[in-house]
Amino acid sequence: MFKSLRKQEGFTLIELMIVVAIIGILAAIAIPNFLQYQMKSRQSEAKTNLGAIKTSQVAFQGERGCYIGTTAEPVLMTPPAANQKAQPVLWGQGQPPQAPGTLWCTAVYNGTFADIGFRAAGNVLYLYGVDSSTAPTVAGFTGYTTAQSCPLSLAGTNAAAIALPAQNNFIAVAQSNLDGDGVGPTAGVSTWNATVDHGATDCTTGVY
Repeated sequence: MFKSLRKQEGFTLIELMIVVAIIGILAAIAIPNFLQYQMKSRQSEAKTNLGAIKTSQVAFQGERGCYIGTTAEPVLMTPPAANQKAQPVLWGQGQPPQAPGTLWCTAVYNGTFADIGFRAAGNVLYLYGVDSSTAPTVAGFTGYTTAQSCPLSLAGTNAAAIALPAQNNFIAVAQSNLDGDGVGPTAGVSTWNATVDHGATDCTTGVY
């Protein structure tokens, strides 16, 4: 009996250390990649909602004859800042629609997302807003091309547009600090937008 016990062998300390080292190396490679994929999956919210906002704006323009700016939603969400990780906020019912009647597209160009028929479902991680304009320049960027129309700030409603005769352009912006790292060209703020001529575009590629 004692002989058989002596013949049994286990792992040596060196072998255990090698296994632990291998697991540590694999974890060091896998965990950052997993976190990056997680952040990318969260960005899909902005892509989906901006696509829906663009569709709502186009439908509104087809019915009324102009695009409108909207105040930022959700109202309870604070603007994204460095080292402040975004927390899910319930969109809820959103801000109530206005009742401008015949003044739409003649004197009133500012409203809410309810006015264009958009409401995000459930919780959101991004803050959304829309600017409307008659000029080919928004926030200092010429034109509405994918490469150029990415302002790195969310202005919300373009209040100055009230005095303009018509609104034939818009730019919808979504912003969030998903990881709260405070690192990047805009202090770590993930910024997406959509305009008249293109769908949701990542303005800060690689920034979460």
